[in-house]
Amino acid sequence: MKKIQSIKLLSKTTLFYLIFTFLAFFLSAVFLTNEAEEFINDELEHRFNHTERKIRRQLKTDRYPDRMPETVELSELANIDSSAQIPLYSDTLIFNADLEEMQLYRKKTIEFEEKGHFYKLSVSKSLEDFYRLKDDIFGALIPAFIILALAIILFNSLLSGTLFKPFNKILSQMRTYKVGSETGVKQVTTSTSEFKKMQQLFHEMLDRIEKDYRNLKEYTENMAHEIQTPLTVIRNKTENLIADEAVMEKHASTVKTIYDETNHISKLGNTLNLLTKIENQEFSQTERITTRQVIEKHLESISELARLKSLKIEKQLSDQHVLNIDPFLLDIVIKNLLRNALHYASQDGPIKIKTTAERFILSNYGQPLEQGVDRLFERFFRENGTQTSQGLGLSLVKKICDLNRLTISYAHKDNQHIFTIAKSDEDLNPDIS
Repeated sequence: MKKIQSIKLLSKTTLFYLIFTFLAFFLSAVFLTNEAEEFINDELEHRFNHTERKIRRQLKTDRYPDRMPETVELSELANIDSSAQIPLYSDTLIFNADLEEMQLYRKKTIEFEEKGHFYKLSVSKSLEDFYRLKDDIFGALIPAFIILALAIILFNSLLSGTLFKPFNKILSQMRTYKVGSETGVKQVTTSTSEFKKMQQLFHEMLDRIEKDYRNLKEYTENMAHEIQTPLTVIRNKTENLIADEAVMEKHASTVKTIYDETNHISKLGNTLNLLTKIENQEFSQTERITTRQVIEKHLESISELARLKSLKIEKQLSDQHVLNIDPFLLDIVIKNLLRNALHYASQDGPIKIKTTAERFILSNYGQPLEQGVDRLFERFFRENGTQTSQGLGLSLVKKICDLNRLTISYAHKDNQHIFTIAKSDEDLNPDIS
């Protein structure tokens, strides 16, 4: 599913304001256009009528106008053509001798009767001043819109740094808060009612989370402690039975099963308790650790077991491989991966461990998994349902990697099981050469 890109609320609001402003300016421009056209038509009609009345007054006095402006044409007619569309309006270009340029004029032509005579009158009025005023109005609209848009954007940036400052602080508290941390979350001072309500709900949620966390932690620790006590008793009693030769002759298999299962339950409880602590982020004492010495320490501890299983270990370690992680958790990761490799490795080739500046790669030879590749890092998953493993080792490694923003992946290539731990998703291609 395609991820929807997020946009800040204030940016969305600003975008809506800009769209609204653009529409307002556009509709205003349309309205002003219509109003300007209506004003030009009314004003020209007023001027046409004024000139027409002036000519008619002169004709009523039986005095034919001797001098008329160049924009007025008057001629006598034999008769008025009733089929003609009168008055007739048209726009035309006329040369202005004073400005020595062609200018746009609107001409009105009418026919009328005065004292028994028929006349045709054409009057032309300049449109230049009107259209110049119209262009000035609309020429001012575009800069006004640009200035207003820039002002809104600037106002948005100022608001995001001042008005939304308490909101960003509350978000930062949410992002950095850790369950079980003894340091309380400080109140953010704000006069915005929505931010106050959000902060109140946040603190109420923290109180519930902390209460549930304390109850769960107390229950888990008590259960782990209470279970270990009877298990210790069972283990001690079983060891006494193992030391009794008479019992072992008759019930060796039963006693050994009890002893193994007791150890299994004890380890299982400790591992589940450790998983709970990791999920609750109780291991936060991260250090910058060069992994080479840590890996070599664990390789030395399993060297004897590898020799007994006739397995060879090849290492290629880099001093540039550094992780920011809790040392205890790093030991768990390396120990579990090495144990997993020893448990499932075949003698077709060596166990290989390699580090680079960005990656940790561990591989061992073996047949591909028959099922459950997608569930490999799930709790209690065991290949073919085998009971020789708790099914928690890889799940524990995955939780630790997630906690420390590392990515672990599995692949089967060239008859090898390959585990890769990378600092980023770009470094997941296994390289076991």
